[in-house]
Amino acid sequence: MENTKHTKYTRLMLLILAVILLVASIVGYIVSQRMNTNQRGESTTQITITPSVVPTLIPYPVQGSLALKEKTGQSIKLGSSFTIDIFATSSKDTVAGYDVVLSYDTSAIDNQSVQNKADSFRIFTYKRTNHLSISATKNLSITEPIRFSETPILSLTFIAKKKGTYVFSLKPVGNETSKLVNEAAAVTYPETKDIRLEIN
Repeated sequence: MENTKHTKYTRLMLLILAVILLVASIVGYIVSQRMNTNQRGESTTQITITPSVVPTLIPYPVQGSLALKEKTGQSIKLGSSFTIDIFATSSKDTVAGYDVVLSYDTSAIDNQSVQNKADSFRIFTYKRTNHLSISATKNLSITEPIRFSETPILSLTFIAKKKGTYVFSLKPVGNETSKLVNEAAAVTYPETKDIRLEIN
């Protein structure tokens, strides 16, 4: 008789425990669904928020100039060498360094040499797929300020390999740009002009 009572009591306790667990799991499920819904709503709200003020980028000022000049004329014989000089003007600003990006058809014209015409600077030349990139820094031994006024800074020698009309340009190529840097490390972009040469 005692065993029967004990068994009934155990079954009753197990039934109550099962009901409590069922209720607790249902309540937990409802709470978690509400939290997920709130989180989704918040994240959607964050994604759709747009800034009221659009940031503006301030471009570097245009100052001075870089000019290309070909020595022998605009008509060049196939297979012959020719030279292009680059002249710089920095206006009133001092110059502590500069970059020159010279693009041209490298399949038709081959660069032979780059000569530094400004002894106060040290140059570094990089041959790219379709252009030349030249960087210059002022020698540390030079203490006086330097300004360019139609000053020859580079002399480049090329060989003509194909007939045709070709353009030499100082315009930006990708992230590389022709620029002047002053003593305070401020950058300015010089005015540039292309030249067109005929190879016969």
